[in-house]
Amino acid sequence: MKPKIKHIALALLGATLLSGSSLASGPAKQADQRAPLVLLDAERHIVLEEMRNFLAVLQVITDALTREDMKEIARAARTMGSGAANEIPPKTVAKLPEEFKVLAGGVHTSFDLIALDAESLADPKHTLTQMSDLLQKCNACHGIYQIKVGRGTTVRK
Repeated sequence: MKPKIKHIALALLGATLLSGSSLASGPAKQADQRAPLVLLDAERHIVLEEMRNFLAVLQVITDALTREDMKEIARAARTMGSGAANEIPPKTVAKLPEEFKVLAGGVHTSFDLIALDAESLADPKHTLTQMSDLLQKCNACHGIYQIKVGRGTTVRK
């Protein structure tokens, strides 16, 4: 091990030991403080499936970016654009808090914009910046909400 790396590793180990935590045990577990979205199991499945679809399209876009294939980026992004927002049943949408709907709508709109800009600008770096903005929306939503299975009639904040 190089001396500089060894000193950094020892400093990190010392800081960890002084803080009273252990490398083996990891951070202390806290109760999940995110707001619960209480949905029926079938509704939960629909919402989680949409999130998986977001992730799958982001993977396709990332792969297409490596080849600078802007047509594929536009095609993939369009599949999760505003049209895909209508696939969630209105009864389920009605159970979701307004902030959640705004974030989810922003994700769909971001996909629309990625598709349009990929075709008109054909700039992979611009698309990458748009993906970063989109992922910030995803992270914000996952940081605020958790999905709970229940009767599905209430959403608690």
